[in-house]
Amino acid sequence: MRLFIAIELPKSMRSELSKALKELRSRSSGGRFVPEDNMHITLHFIGESDDLVGAVNAIKTACRGIRAFSLRPASYGCFEKGDRKTSFITVEGDIEELKLLREKLESALADNGFSRDYHRFVPHITLGRNVEHDDLITAEMGNIEFKTSMLVNGITLFESTREKGVMVYTPLHRETF
Repeated sequence: MRLFIAIELPKSMRSELSKALKELRSRSSGGRFVPEDNMHITLHFIGESDDLVGAVNAIKTACRGIRAFSLRPASYGCFEKGDRKTSFITVEGDIEELKLLREKLESALADNGFSRDYHRFVPHITLGRNVEHDDLITAEMGNIEFKTSMLVNGITLFESTREKGVMVYTPLHRETF
């Protein structure tokens, strides 16, 4: 199974982000765009694994002592690889609690035999991959303002599968705090 751990987004937030996605899609010259129902904030990509017990144990351990916290979409950004971009919306709010959760999750995953991610954590919501656009569009997308926010009170273990050419994310376990 291909697994990842993420923060689910409420429908109201996904709907508002979808408007930014439509704007990006209309201004770019191509890319693979994320369906609204698949929008989330990734905490850790596990990859191929059948160790559901270890993943769930790590999630339970990581959530102990975490308090609910608030996040909201902030601004447009992108990771660049050559002329291809992974387009995303950054998040802001109680980032210190989010970073604490992420660090506890990384430690708990390592304790349960999973690879630890040492990359710098940039909390974001991906809009598309291999998106093609120029710096002017990046600047224009940066003008989009968001009004929505959410209370984060748990995380989810997802399985990622491809069905009829579309990525489907199935929740396998939800842990609240």
